Amino acid sequence: MLNDAIREARKGREGAEADLFEELRIPSVSALPEHGEDVRRNADWLAERLDRLGLVTRITDVPGGRHPVLQADLEVSGSAPWLTIYGHYDVQPPDPVDEWRNPPFEPTVRDGCVYARGSSDNKGNHMAALKAVEFALAAGGLPVNVRFLVEGEEEITGEALGSYLRENAERLRTDHVLLWDGSFTEEGEPCLVTGLRGILYVELEATGAAVDLHSGLFGGVAPNPVNTLARVIGELKGRDGSITIPGFYEDVRPPSPEELKAWQRPPGYSETLLEMTGAKALEGEEGYPPVERQWVRPTLDAHGFWGGFTGRGVKTVIPAQATAKVSMRLVPDQDPDRILDRLGSYLDELVTPGITITISRLGATRPVLCGADHAGARAASQAFEASFGSPARLVRSGGSIPVAIDFQEALGGSMVISGLAQADSAAHSPNEKFSLDHYHRGIEMLLRFMYCLG
Repeated sequence: MLNDAIREARKGREGAEADLFEELRIPSVSALPEHGEDVRRNADWLAERLDRLGLVTRITDVPGGRHPVLQADLEVSGSAPWLTIYGHYDVQPPDPVDEWRNPPFEPTVRDGCVYARGSSDNKGNHMAALKAVEFALAAGGLPVNVRFLVEGEEEITGEALGSYLRENAERLRTDHVLLWDGSFTEEGEPCLVTGLRGILYVELEATGAAVDLHSGLFGGVAPNPVNTLARVIGELKGRDGSITIPGFYEDVRPPSPEELKAWQRPPGYSETLLEMTGAKALEGEEGYPPVERQWVRPTLDAHGFWGGFTGRGVKTVIPAQATAKVSMRLVPDQDPDRILDRLGSYLDELVTPGITITISRLGATRPVLCGADHAGARAASQAFEASFGSPARLVRSGGSIPVAIDFQEALGGSMVISGLAQADSAAHSPNEKFSLDHYHRGIEMLLRFMYCLG
């Protein structure tokens, strides 16, 4: 049966690429209200294809959510194990658009990769899973019961799928969970992720005078929110890379000596990061090698800043308000709620006279740790070795999958966190790409994974 399924996959490569490219043309940008209908259209598009394969599909608008949750089930046997596959169909905004070599929602193939927004994060991954199910069915049937849970809010740290999982935990119980939203290592090795950082994402708004003011008439007496907010953000992080929020590091759990030994990177790793980022130098906390800064140390970064006059030409005003978006990546055992309280208290200390800073919480999730000593992880590593020539390496990830903690706590079952994207795929950046070789070999890996579980 497995060999038949792999033959089907190899015969169906052209169609598999066509389906991926069709989904990539849907601009399912969850963060932008003007793309709300596109996000729903992508959910409908996936539901139609899964329904065509014989899965029972449902699209649910969760109270309080912005975009729907897609569930699709196929039970082949009462005695077969359940495999639940997670993915997300929403994508990041494509900005800055003028840095793309091709339109971001018009997939273009160059040098064996497809370039398009969402190609690596996450449409290439979940489409590979959909096609693996299709080819297994074409070869005679699935060896496992399969359930897809695909959301449209991953890129905005939404809570719809998390609420859905917890409210329906009993009927969604599963034997194995595949969080299929990861990538290979910088050295090109497949990997299994044993830990994800959490996140706290906030918006800071500084307000001063009631209206914008003439900087000649009022400069020197009127409070300036742009000046203050820029100073405050700068003071949240020292030049040595350390975060200055009091108590911020209090709950950080260090990795074990065994993990640190396993994470040793080859000589030249820093140069690899410089090449991948195009940066002139690396930054971060002194005393920690780059891999620890990426995986197991918390971070704080500003993502956007605006206020006052930003157009061409000259307009000398003291703005009435300024706004910034800031995120903190959190590690075990940091809690987003405690960090938010500490941030608020610290802002009260840093703010200047005449300025008020308010915090809006845009999203948060706790860090996740998961083991790899279980049947699911062993099956995934064997499937990677057979398909890519290398067993999976155990790593942590600096990224976050907001619903990982909900899967872990609500559904039970062994958890595998992995994916097919290349480390230099430019996810979230212009010219995002996805290796078509990884796509096709990934389909075969998923077939081997399912047959091993079954």
